[in-house]
Amino acid sequence: MFLNDTNLLFGFLFVPALFDYLLAGLVFLKSKNREKFVFSAYCMFVGTWTLAIAFFGIVNIERALIWNKLFIASAGFLPATLLHFVYLFNKEKLNTFRFIAIYLPVVIITIQLILFPKHYIKNIIIQNWGKESVLGHYYYLFGLYFVFYATFSFVKIYLRYIGVDGVDKQRCKYLLLAMVPTALVGAYFNLFLILIGNYKYIWVGPYCSFIMVFVTAYTIIKYRLMDIKLAITKVGIFIIVYTLVLGIPIFAGLQALGVGFWLLPTTLMAIFATVGPFVYLYFQRKAEEQLLAKQHQYQFTLRRASLGMGRIKDLKRLLTLIVHVVTRTVRIEHCSIYIFHEASNQFILKASKGIDKINDDQSTISADSSLIKYLKRYKEPLVHEEIKQKSKDFNDRNLKDVEKVISALKTELIIPSYIEDKMLAVIALGKKRSGKLYTQEDLVVFSILANQSALAIENAQFYESTKKTHEQLFKAEKMATIGTMADGLSHQINNRLHAMGFIAGDILDTIKLTIKKGVSKKTDKVLKEIALGLNRIEDNVIRGGEIVQGLLKYTRKGTKGFEAVDLDKLISAAVEMAQFKIKISEIDINRGFNGNTPKLRGNFTQLQEVFFNVIDNSYDAMMQRKEEMKEPEYRGVINITAVISGTSLEINLSDNGMGVKESDKNKLFTPFFTTKLSSRKGTGLGLYVIKQIIEENHKGKVVFNSEYGVGTQTRILLPIAKI
Repeated sequence: MFLNDTNLLFGFLFVPALFDYLLAGLVFLKSKNREKFVFSAYCMFVGTWTLAIAFFGIVNIERALIWNKLFIASAGFLPATLLHFVYLFNKEKLNTFRFIAIYLPVVIITIQLILFPKHYIKNIIIQNWGKESVLGHYYYLFGLYFVFYATFSFVKIYLRYIGVDGVDKQRCKYLLLAMVPTALVGAYFNLFLILIGNYKYIWVGPYCSFIMVFVTAYTIIKYRLMDIKLAITKVGIFIIVYTLVLGIPIFAGLQALGVGFWLLPTTLMAIFATVGPFVYLYFQRKAEEQLLAKQHQYQFTLRRASLGMGRIKDLKRLLTLIVHVVTRTVRIEHCSIYIFHEASNQFILKASKGIDKINDDQSTISADSSLIKYLKRYKEPLVHEEIKQKSKDFNDRNLKDVEKVISALKTELIIPSYIEDKMLAVIALGKKRSGKLYTQEDLVVFSILANQSALAIENAQFYESTKKTHEQLFKAEKMATIGTMADGLSHQINNRLHAMGFIAGDILDTIKLTIKKGVSKKTDKVLKEIALGLNRIEDNVIRGGEIVQGLLKYTRKGTKGFEAVDLDKLISAAVEMAQFKIKISEIDINRGFNGNTPKLRGNFTQLQEVFFNVIDNSYDAMMQRKEEMKEPEYRGVINITAVISGTSLEINLSDNGMGVKESDKNKLFTPFFTTKLSSRKGTGLGLYVIKQIIEENHKGKVVFNSEYGVGTQTRILLPIAKI
């Protein structure tokens, strides 16, 4: 029944006609250039041609002539607008003469249809399949014009296809795939068969043209002719759904009422029902653009700002910039950024804007707090009012705890900043000064900003870490260079000291001989005072020589390799070296071992460096405690003990210094990590070097124990020398 009902087939043409007009409007609204404007006109003529064929098929024979003339005239504009579109698509120059040449034939055809219709349509007759036109001799010229223009258009696209590369080649390819097959099918049913007198399948062409128009229009608007497969798939779904939705009511009406006046208002209703949602969405979007213009403006500014953050290498400057941009752009009361500090397991406030006085609750957020756990679980922005309402609605204890933390922070919106699964920062925003709420679009933009911030923060942290490492390496290299120079400098100083000693000794001998020969009492007194001064010079020369020898011994590599090392002499050498750097008189060093302590097997110079570093670290820790804790009658003490432990000697060096925080203990043997009061006091290599010398070079072991505010114990196990 469905396929045999010719009126039904023509009636369904109102659906593609409707969408042809709709597509013409959409392409026109999206038009940014003449290419799309001309294609919009092409869609409009396809719609008119389809609509005219539909009415030709369903109206009575008296009214059919006008619709016959209309579908011939509109069909005449199809190859003209197609060729015009191809010229623009190929970016060819289209002067006035060429423009007139393109449209002149169809203008002539239209005038002839109005003035001399019999040259195209001699008569309209009724066949068993429906109405049929008896064609005039001009219609064959019309068919020749149509075929020539269409073929010329497709050839031009093909020539461009073989002459270009890249994106343009793909555009030509997809345009040919969309147009040529449907054009061939439509030309066969709506031109060739008509020319031989068969109108039975005249309804096929409009359906094919609709598919071609829809695919091309959709790809021009949405995909710029870049994804034809996706476009065809979506077009297929669209056609099926809307054919059912709009076709079923028309089908039911035709079955029950037949063709009649009801079809016109029903068609208009279908058109308005289809266009209505698009019109509504268009005006809704325009209204939202007007109402939310400021919001969209600051969202755009934030997106732009997020893209430029990665170029800032200074962490403090980066964070300050973020809070200033957000506060000023969004016009909020305040903005704060908390950065995760691994050592303390807290998010610490690093930058803020708009907060006059920061209290303790606002300075840090514990990583174990309910707020951070909630953010890590859901990984999305958190609005204070929403959490507050949820905690009341569900009476959830966890949500109440989260709400308390947010209230303490005096913030309205919390945004987590992630790198993969690692939360690097938390951004806290206050209320908008306008009193408006944060929208979903705001949350999306802030989430993008937070993620971009995380990348920028990680980049800045890495840059600062690398810079610090380079500085420490440079400092260590400089110290090593000074150590290398010390060998030559010590030798030169030693020579000068010897010369001074010889000169002082010669003068003393001369004075003694002069006194023996006899001099006046006054002269004798003067000479004896001079002799006393020269004796002091000789003593200081000897002491200076000992210091130089100590420096030489410390800076020169051990040439004797591993040997039996006396612990007492080793400690004395380390203390002797330490006195050049620290004030030994300010602390007490107690040796809790006797002369029966077995000798160690090791390299004297390397072990001297180990104990020197331990004493130096203990001294700094004791001075830190003295300065920070202000304890009356406090004096730093280092106790050194030694006990035999199997084949090893266990040496314990304990001090009553400041100790090390629990969070820093795992980093003590990390290169360049230092706990000293100032980075100028150390390179962070001391304990790392100790570990390398003891465990790698001497196959021993070093154990570090410390309690903050109490003191530190360094336990060193070294092999006993076999004598």
